[in-house]
Order: sequence, then structure tokens, then C-alpha cells
Amino acid sequence: MNAGDWRAFCERLAVLGDAIEGDDLVRAEGYRHLANQVACWLTYSLGHTDPARPMFFRSSDPVYQWGGPNADQVARRAPISGDGVYRISGSMGTCEEFVLQVKRGASQSGGAEIDTELLASSLGLGPGDDFALVLGGDGIALAPDATFVHVRDYYFDWRPGPPATFVIERLDTEGEPPPVFAPEHVATILATAAGEIEHSMAFWSGYQDRMLAGQAPNEFGPPAPAGRGVQDVLYSHAPVSLRDDEALVVELDPPVDQQWDIQLYNRPWYEALDFRHRVTCLNHALAHRSDDGRVRVVIANRDPGCANWLDTEGRAEVLATIRWWHPPTAPTVDHHLVGLDALPDLPPIDAAARRDELRRRTAHTAWRYRT
Repeated sequence: MNAGDWRAFCERLAVLGDAIEGDDLVRAEGYRHLANQVACWLTYSLGHTDPARPMFFRSSDPVYQWGGPNADQVARRAPISGDGVYRISGSMGTCEEFVLQVKRGASQSGGAEIDTELLASSLGLGPGDDFALVLGGDGIALAPDATFVHVRDYYFDWRPGPPATFVIERLDTEGEPPPVFAPEHVATILATAAGEIEHSMAFWSGYQDRMLAGQAPNEFGPPAPAGRGVQDVLYSHAPVSLRDDEALVVELDPPVDQQWDIQLYNRPWYEALDFRHRVTCLNHALAHRSDDGRVRVVIANRDPGCANWLDTEGRAEVLATIRWWHPPTAPTVDHHLVGLDALPDLPPIDAAARRDELRRRTAHTAWRYRT
């Protein structure tokens, strides 16, 4: 390790910063996103890359924003080796579902192929339950080139309470200390972080454009799977651009027991809009269902005073994403661009009720992302 390694790291970041273009808001969000990626992947590289002594790294939360994070979940990862034996244990807390995947590669680097996917519900687990799983050895088989475990824990009703706890231990290397610190370790940390930051900035900054492929504003594409996301989930996306006197009304017709969500993101960085302090996402447990069984969501730049409003934060353009979990039939989505004076009949929400809605969100997320 020498001063040249540090300077090389800083120069790689400078190249990324110099490539950020646009008006003042776009550049400011770009620099913030770059700083976010530096914080995320330096933290990852400093303490979460050793498959012999793994620790879970929370890679998606209100701070670490990248790759279209789902506001109903926490995402975490831990490195593993295909020849190791690992125990993952913990408690569900208020968590209603988790998805555990064993993967190869990393999504922002164009990899992340899924070898194994397990759901808490398929294991008979629900809120309050304890669990313990073994990967490798006599437990769940690991592919020789497995590289990390990815866990997403889900919270649909957004009530305050203890979140899920996940602990990972490598059983076949217990009691073996890591190598003594050497100067070259720092150079590896910096190079690993720089590579992850570069891949993430390049991959996700253009992801929405590739995904939408020239799609017209305020139009949702047909529901389709995402190859490296959670399996058996369908997605539909729309670039949304509204005047202050307009709204995009999104109509869904899911079965009563269908799990689904709708969420807003910024462009182009694919960060979630503020879901702690604003209503920028809804799901099957939070949204109002009309008497005819349909769910009508109103996307607008300002509060229309009704239920099921999604707040664009007054942005000129956002991305809207709908997810359907394990749909029994092909889902449908209808959408209508209307004036704010022509909204569907939805329960009125006054200022006091809106504050109560926001207090519920902040109380839940304070618990979910506690340290």
C-alpha cells in the first residue's frame, strides 16, 4: 500500500463525478448518489467481503439507495464460499415474509445468477417465529461458485415493532482468526470498493432507459418478470410526468389475497422517493379497495385530499413500478391521465388524517431500520 493506491482510488471517483451531467438538480442528485455509492461500497469492502468470517451487510435502506429498492423490504447480503458450511439463524419479529437467495456474482456487475431461493412462508415461518437454516455440508446444497447470500425481509402492514434478526456463522472455520493485517489489504479494500462503485454507477444510471425502451410517458408496460429479482414476481413500469393540475389514476384488480405494491423512484438514479416521511408507495395491506373490488391509486404532484395518493415530491418526472407476488393469473393495470378535478370517488383525507398516515410510516420505519 502506498500513496499511489489512494490517489488512484480518488481519481477513479473523480472520473465518475466528471461524467455527471444535467441541470443543477440532476447534477446535485448525481453527486449525492455517487457519495451514497462511496459510503455503501466502502463499508461493504471494509468489513463484509470475507466468506470465512461473514457478516450480513444491509445493502438497501433509507441511506443506501440504489437499484430500485423495494420500500416494503430490507435487503442484506453476506459473502459465502461454495465449499463452506454456514448457519443462518434469527427471529422473524414483525417480519411477514423473507426471501433468501444463494447467488453467484453481483447484480450491479451484471451477474447475480440465482442458485437457490427459499421463502419464509414455504418453511412455515411467520411473525414472531425463530429459525435456523444450514447452507452447505448436510444442509441446503451450495454450488461450487456460490458467492453470496441475499436476504430480503418484508413488512406489509407498516406497524411499529421489532424487525427481523438475521445472524450468519461459518461452522467449518469457527475459531480460526483472520490473517494478520498487512498493508496490501488496504489496497485491496480500495480497489474492491472502486470496482463496485463504477459498476453500480454505470449499470443503474442507464437501467431505467433500457427497461422503458422508449415507452411513452404515463403509460405502463405489460407485466413481466425480472430475471435476477425475486422469482415469480411480475413488474410493470411507467415513466410519469405530470402538470400540477393533473393526476395519473392507476387501476388494479388484484384478488383479495394477492400481494402487490406500487412505488415511485427518481430518475435516472433509481433511488426510492422518500417513503419514510411521504406517501410514495402503497401495497395490498395499506391501500383502500373500492366497493367494486378494484384499487385506484392517484399519482399527483400535490395532495388531492383523497386516499391512495402517491406523492411525486413535485418532480418533473418519476418512475412508477408495480409488483405482483405470485399472481394466480396474468395481472392487469389500467391507467388514465385526468385533471385533479376529475378524480375517482375515493375516501377523503384531510390534513389531520394525512399527518396520521405519515406518522404511521415514520413510526414503522424507525423500528424497521433501527441499529
